[in-house]
Amino acid sequence: MAEAAPTTEVTHLLVDARPVEHPTARQRGIGRYVTGLIAGLGEIQARFTVLVDHGLQAATLAEAVPGVAVARWSPQEIRRHAQPGTWYVATQLMLHPIPADPIPAVITDAGLPVAAVMYDVIPHRYPEHYFVDPFARRLAQVRTPLARTVDALLAISRFAADTAADELDYPPDRIAVIGAGVEARFQPAAQPRPPAKPATVVAVTGGDPRKNTEGLLRAWARVPASVRASRQLVIVAAHAPSVARAWRDAAAAAGLEVGVDVVFTGAVSDDDLVTCLQHAELAVMPSLEEGFGLPVLEAAACGVPAICSRVSSLPEVLNLDEATFDPHDTASISTAITQALTDHDHRERLLTAGRQAVQRWQWRNVAQATLDSLSTLGPRWSQEPRRPAERMAVLAPGATSPSGIGPYTAQVLEALTVAVDHLVDTSGDTAPGAPHHNVRTVGRSLSMSRYDHVVAVLGSSHHHIATAQVTSQLLDTGQPVHLWLHEASLVGVHLGLAHASGVETWARDWMHQRLAASEPWPRRGAITDPLDADDLHRRGVTLLGELAARAASIIVSTQVAAATVRRAITDLEAPLPPITVIPLAFPPVTATGRPPGGHDVVSLGWLAPNKAPEVILEAFASIDPLPPDARLVFAGPVQGDTATDLHRRALMLGIADRLVITGRLDAQAYAATIAGARVGVQWRRRHQGEQSAAVNDLVAAGVPTFTNLPSAGTLHSLDQLAGVMNDDDLWREASAAAVAAAQSWTVDHVAQAVAAWVRAPGR
Repeated sequence: MAEAAPTTEVTHLLVDARPVEHPTARQRGIGRYVTGLIAGLGEIQARFTVLVDHGLQAATLAEAVPGVAVARWSPQEIRRHAQPGTWYVATQLMLHPIPADPIPAVITDAGLPVAAVMYDVIPHRYPEHYFVDPFARRLAQVRTPLARTVDALLAISRFAADTAADELDYPPDRIAVIGAGVEARFQPAAQPRPPAKPATVVAVTGGDPRKNTEGLLRAWARVPASVRASRQLVIVAAHAPSVARAWRDAAAAAGLEVGVDVVFTGAVSDDDLVTCLQHAELAVMPSLEEGFGLPVLEAAACGVPAICSRVSSLPEVLNLDEATFDPHDTASISTAITQALTDHDHRERLLTAGRQAVQRWQWRNVAQATLDSLSTLGPRWSQEPRRPAERMAVLAPGATSPSGIGPYTAQVLEALTVAVDHLVDTSGDTAPGAPHHNVRTVGRSLSMSRYDHVVAVLGSSHHHIATAQVTSQLLDTGQPVHLWLHEASLVGVHLGLAHASGVETWARDWMHQRLAASEPWPRRGAITDPLDADDLHRRGVTLLGELAARAASIIVSTQVAAATVRRAITDLEAPLPPITVIPLAFPPVTATGRPPGGHDVVSLGWLAPNKAPEVILEAFASIDPLPPDARLVFAGPVQGDTATDLHRRALMLGIADRLVITGRLDAQAYAATIAGARVGVQWRRRHQGEQSAAVNDLVAAGVPTFTNLPSAGTLHSLDQLAGVMNDDDLWREASAAAVAAAQSWTVDHVAQAVAAWVRAPGR
């Protein structure tokens, strides 16, 4: 592809601010650099947008850069700025370990030029140390070619620029050096402080051998005793216990007494670090390699003479040769420390160099260098920005999930006109033809930044555990998620997870936590056994409130379910999100209009106590007359001892020879069972407004179906069962009503309704 001619104007920057709350980068280094860059852009009044993933990142930025405006990662935000002159600034390209999406797919979809901040390529320079772990090697294999694709690299030092060009095989003429800056909090004390006793020589290091802490300890031991007598070396660094032991051993081997000659602080806050530097007599940075060497600049900003290694980027910070030493030579380090502590004129030159460095390395200068560099370089590739296509993520069980919600959702996804990714729960395959990911990859290798809408599809069974957990995690971050609840309950989800633990004490604790989070005291206080599903249902427990109250909106199948959800949320005294009713779709009609040859009464789905199989059995037994070929067929998986109990009851009623329990059926046997049904029945002991895909399958086949669920095209009184079984005219009348209902509300209608709801203004 031909290179584009450089543009002369950068109209807008999209700055990735996610590193400010990265697990390893937020405290120092990259997290600090990102906040500084943003502050600098604000100082020069650049046009830019700060992009965050969640509220914690926004809060961190608000504290570090007061008044900064942030926007949430979303395709809508990217579309708003997808125009010539807009650049994306990738701030975590080389962050180790690599994040899920240093250059989110939506940026690529928008065709925006990308400038990546290049901190260093130290791991690539020393793979024998940093890439020992196979996972780290794989990350590097991903990171290197990705870095080669960006339009420009913004290096924080000349050393970082040169080594990046070499290690990444990146064109040197596409790399600009923008430098770094120091935060305003690093400044001399407002009032002169009394000298610390003992006086301190401060080194901000780390546990990485590259920081050369043990070399500094050996050098400190070689400083003349008369110089060390009234002074103490203070090592400021977070460190693991193993590192602390190694440092203590190194100090002892050098003849230093920990707590007297040298102090290891462990992790310190920024405020404590500033105080430590302001009290110091000297700051030392003995690193073997750095991308910039921010601790040197921070010490200088606090008015402390600073010295550093004569390698990598460190000489660039102070730009004074006599402020450097050979970090590989213990004598060189000790001589430099001694001179900086005892030579007054030398100390003055160090202080002067420090003041000049602080003026040179300002965040506003970094921000201006960024704009100037991008204006000069222009995009590397010839392409026009474009508006990314609208995209939806649907979290749901797979198309072959034992949960009927899985295959039903797959049908709806096929009918959606908006582009959709199926984020599959751990049960079942994907929707045919839909791009897919495992739902567990969300937040790891998959970011929600590329989606306009996120919909979580939930029922109340263990088949939805992963979806429920990931949904909760997304809501914790402030991600807008629409809940599509096929049952107005999550009791089965949480009980499923509790039982899966295999530890009763944990299971009970888990359920008590969920009850406390979602149910008011009067209801949960009456529960004696939180693992008793029947008792929970009898008492009206839904465990919905905690999740539903935080949803962007809620979709249910019936008005009864909507009322249940409202109650669950208002019980927590939480604001109600928007709620809509979208009934369950009917599959394509397969009715023939003719009664089948036999007289099977078919109940589809799980054979479980809540499906009231004994009610169906007794209704079947009461049919008068009972056709000679009549059978009662329960087609579906069996829960517990339900089949045994049902056989026993059938014997008592004298119809044991008419009872058929099939167990789980494959698709062909399932279709054949429906085709042979004279009547369908599904009855529930308790329900909260849910509908049944099995009932809709029967209705679409023209099978007169009896149910106490709120379902269209069905019959709701078992007193009519005998008439429909024995009278063909009554059968045809009920079958025609079923077919009419099925034709009036299809999967296409549901797909349109769901898309319209989540895309509505304000949602």
